Amino acid sequence: MLNFSRGFSLPPLGLTVPEKLEDALTQCAHGESPPEIALMQLLIVSPSEERGERALGTAIWEALENHEGQTAERLGAIHRLWEGARKMVQTALR
Repeated sequence: MLNFSRGFSLPPLGLTVPEKLEDALTQCAHGESPPEIALMQLLIVSPSEERGERALGTAIWEALENHEGQTAERLGAIHRLWEGARKMVQTALR
């Protein structure tokens, strides 16, 4: 992995695309991928904006119900990125 002086790093070139959108969320929830990559994977495998948003919301809700604060925070980061780039997300899922 390439690291730059300002804390920026590039992901490995061999990124895999998960089979299910829940897999992208699980990888991020467990700290195996950063929120940016998880959002990209979610967009790739999600059949619609509504389905992706529902899966993300469900995952966040379940983490909160199970008192998994760190997991909820990681998934919340995906949600914040999603909201910040809503127009781009909507274009990608058309």
